[in-house]
Amino acid sequence: MTFEEFLDEWRGDSPYIEARTSGSTGEPKTIRLSKSFVTDSALRTNQFFSITKYSRLHSCVAADFIGGKMMAVRAELAECGFSFEVPSNRPLAAFGVTERIDLLAVVPSQMIHILDNIYEMPVIRAIIIGGSAIDPLLKDRIISSGLNAYETYGMTETASHIALRKIAPDQEWFETLGDIKVSLDDRECLVIDFSTGEHIVTNDIAIIDSDSRFKITGRWDHVIITGGKKLNPYEVENVLSPLIDAPFIITSKSDMKWGRKVVLRIEGDHFCRDEELMGRMRDLLPSWKLPKEIEWVKSLPRTLNGKLKR
Repeated sequence: MTFEEFLDEWRGDSPYIEARTSGSTGEPKTIRLSKSFVTDSALRTNQFFSITKYSRLHSCVAADFIGGKMMAVRAELAECGFSFEVPSNRPLAAFGVTERIDLLAVVPSQMIHILDNIYEMPVIRAIIIGGSAIDPLLKDRIISSGLNAYETYGMTETASHIALRKIAPDQEWFETLGDIKVSLDDRECLVIDFSTGEHIVTNDIAIIDSDSRFKITGRWDHVIITGGKKLNPYEVENVLSPLIDAPFIITSKSDMKWGRKVVLRIEGDHFCRDEELMGRMRDLLPSWKLPKEIEWVKSLPRTLNGKLKR
């Protein structure tokens, strides 16, 4: 879908728009979102970033995805400037250093190029980064750059993000926008309530600080039962991330002894000996969390917008 096609849909008579889920937690599917629900989401973001008719929004995310659609809607509602580009890992090539963008939407891989070429970039007032998790090393680079960037939390079903977390030192908590409230269900998964009555139960395991502040620690449907214990792969990945300079995931395989044995799967060629890496991991993890096997693969499976498909 092009942005022109989406805007025709947005301006049409139907009370809904169609959006496709990413497929990171199951098969991609097309869902309908009411335009009033989408409007509320866009207005919350516009208010947070003080978007007015004098602002300029730019999307490096395609109109196929909710992140791209919402940038167009935000600009429509603010009646401000809007531009977009064919998504690539070399964004903003058409911009000069004297130009200004008030709100920019990117995915993490595009953010890397911006940082690598920061002195050739336009003036960017605020950046929202979505689509997939942000690597800790990338977060450190963003903080060092001084750019005003935010990590987003949301999904297609919530009409893009419902919460933001500024990428800055000691910023651990996502904070909801507007009057959105969060709580936990009996699985300790995040529940999202909107003032308009929408109620969304997620599979994201979370910790909440209040009804508007939370952080995500994993996914309920990704928990590994190994040796009778529940292992959160995200927690193990956070511990191991300083050791592994390549994309990787913690997954599992069927095993006679453990039920499911923990497996470390790394993308790329061997950059160290398995024995050496195992020794370093033993210093950081209890035995039941320790990967029992290391696999090196040419590439890890990803969705179209770059999320790892576990």
